[in-house]
Amino acid sequence: MRLIVATAAIVSALGWGDASAHQTAVDDRIVARLIAPTDGIVASRSATATVLVTRRGRPARTTRPRVRFASGGTVVVAAGRPVSGRGRYSVRFRLPVAGVWSYRITIGNATAGTGRVQAEVDSRLPGSNAYPICANAGAFWPTMTLAIDFGSAWVACKERGALARFDLTTSRTSAVLQLGGSDLIAVTTGFGSVWALDGSSDRLNRIDPERNAVVARINLGRGKAYNVWTGAGAVWVADDGTGEMVRIDPAVNAVVARIAVGNGPADLVFQGTTAWIINHRDLGLVQLDALTNSARLLATIPGDAPERIAWAAGHLWITGRGTDLLEVDPSTGTVLRTVDIGASGIDVVALGDTLWVPARNSATDTRGFPTMEALRRVDARSATVAASIVATGLLDVHGLVVDERGVWLADNTSGVLYRVAN
Repeated sequence: MRLIVATAAIVSALGWGDASAHQTAVDDRIVARLIAPTDGIVASRSATATVLVTRRGRPARTTRPRVRFASGGTVVVAAGRPVSGRGRYSVRFRLPVAGVWSYRITIGNATAGTGRVQAEVDSRLPGSNAYPICANAGAFWPTMTLAIDFGSAWVACKERGALARFDLTTSRTSAVLQLGGSDLIAVTTGFGSVWALDGSSDRLNRIDPERNAVVARINLGRGKAYNVWTGAGAVWVADDGTGEMVRIDPAVNAVVARIAVGNGPADLVFQGTTAWIINHRDLGLVQLDALTNSARLLATIPGDAPERIAWAAGHLWITGRGTDLLEVDPSTGTVLRTVDIGASGIDVVALGDTLWVPARNSATDTRGFPTMEALRRVDARSATVAASIVATGLLDVHGLVVDERGVWLADNTSGVLYRVAN
């Protein structure tokens, strides 16, 4: 049995004026301890713990205890109910996200015990490693909350206005940077820095990973900042309001160009000094020359809302809401092949000739939610699905990155970071 002993707090019947009153106060103290369930606590699942209440070291019958659990601004309150045996109470609760939760046991208006419990990750992706991260996706679903670099996973905790650093060696959160704002929507790395985008203030934060400190705050001006990338010697931010790509020079930490690319720029991919941008509203595939800051429309891409793009095997690969995985000629914008991945793709990343696509089912696709039915591994040479991992429960994808260690998925609804080996 896993016993979590509460820090003792005293609930006393206080007397005044003589030694006997003082002795009564000490003898009448009430202490509450929480005993976690023998099979542990799993995030998002109901759990039942036992609260033991004693006075003078003996089981005591009191007012029903209440337990208040708290973690990262989320609070869960559960009331105890008497069970067999004097001073024993059963407490049923559900902690929505994994990680360490502090708790306080109160009897009446007084604190009788405090402590911490660990809620384990509710892994919903078979064969993956799963780790607890922040669960702050909010009602507007971000698509780039994850970056992997500097030995860490960097996670944008959107509604908290915080950037969490998760150490990949120790599998623990090593730092949390409070950046302010209420819409920390995207994060990427490049030029020896971490870049975190606050959509509520149209501000780009530059972070030094050696010091875990903000070294520059860049005002992006008008518009609705959406996502952030690095490539072709610059940092780039999509302006969803003006239909522009905003170019930031990392040497001076300032905006140096705004390039019109169409309605709804959502994602881009680089090859050298050329970038390709996919627009989710006008469905345009746009080619951008980073040497001249000029853009031209290549083609209109079929699908309801193509919005994610990657490069593999010499071609572009595009997916999105109501869109299969499309292989596209980077010179002409012609669709060469279509890969059936399910109803649609939430995102796509590539490493070498392998693509990873979290796919939706048809019911989810009509609503546009980022909820994954299965993770597809696609061979870019043959344009076929080589393997699929089916999610066992609700799993939202708000960030997707691939490196030599595997493909990483950030679920900022349930607060879980997944890694699937290549």
